[in-house]
Order: sequence, then structure tokens, then C-alpha cells
Amino acid sequence: MFILAVAPPALAADPAAGFLTRLFITVCVQNLGQPAKVRQWADEHHLAPNEDPAALGLFVGPGGKGAAWAIRTEIGSFAFSIRGMTQACAVWAREANPDEATTNFRAIIEGVKRPGINVTIDRDRFAQSPVGRTHMLVYNVTKPNAPTSFEFTLLTAERTGGAFQVSMQAAKASAH
Repeated sequence: MFILAVAPPALAADPAAGFLTRLFITVCVQNLGQPAKVRQWADEHHLAPNEDPAALGLFVGPGGKGAAWAIRTEIGSFAFSIRGMTQACAVWAREANPDEATTNFRAIIEGVKRPGINVTIDRDRFAQSPVGRTHMLVYNVTKPNAPTSFEFTLLTAERTGGAFQVSMQAAKASAH
């Protein structure tokens, strides 16, 4: 196990991308690989779990062990969840600047890099969709010879109109 020393990246013009990044650091990074602590965070902030089947299908997916919570602010609609199968912690923004979110996500990963920590890109794929160009960026972070690693995933869509425009996720994974 290793500790992430992460400072929030300098947040630029899009308040939604900044809020999503802070939510990711606060809920997911600070509770990395500990879904019980994510649930505890939601309880401490008096957030009721989302019980809408459509929302759970999107934010939690299959597996039956996950949960999702909505956060509505004056700057937009957000959610965070524990994925049902992987127990990944994920944050979601209905609308957020994808370029700014990508910059913030990369800054988080750059903050992890140090001697004795391996950071590799597992996936960096673009595709076309009804909401424009989508991007999936997955980093794997591990110590050499460690039995587990962590996957950090960013999903973005070029335009709004889908269920979400940006998601950041972190999950415990098997070693590479």
C-alpha cells in the first residue's frame, strides 16, 4: 500500500470541473480502496442514497454491492458512487469542461509520481458518440512487486446531452 500525497490542482475557469476534481480528491482519493469510508463520508454529510433504478444502472452498474448519491449545487448536478462489481469510487458531472477536467485529472496523477511508484497508462482511447468525441484515460499506479495496484479512470464527452459529461474513478486492482 502507498499513500497519495495529492494537492488539488490549480483550478481554472470552469467551476463544475473544479468542483468535480475536489469531490474526487475528497471522496475517492482520500478513501482509496475503502468503499466503507466512502459510505461513511456520505452518511456524515447527510446524503441519502439514490434509489432510482436508472441512476443506479448508470452510476453503480451490475454487482449489487454499490451505491450512489446525488449532489446538486448552484453550479450543476453531480453524483458519486461505489461501483457494484469493482467497488471503484466514482464521481460524475452532468456538465463540466472536459478539457479542464482532463488537465485536473492529469495533475492528480502527476502528483502521485515519485521514486518507487510506477505510473503507467493502461488505456487512452477516443471514440465518436452522439455527444461527440469521447475519451477514456486509465492510469495504473503501483509499487514494484505489490500484490495490488490502483486504477484511475477518466471518462469525458465532448458535448453535453448524455447522462454525464465527465467521470473520474479510482479502484483497487490486481497487480500488473
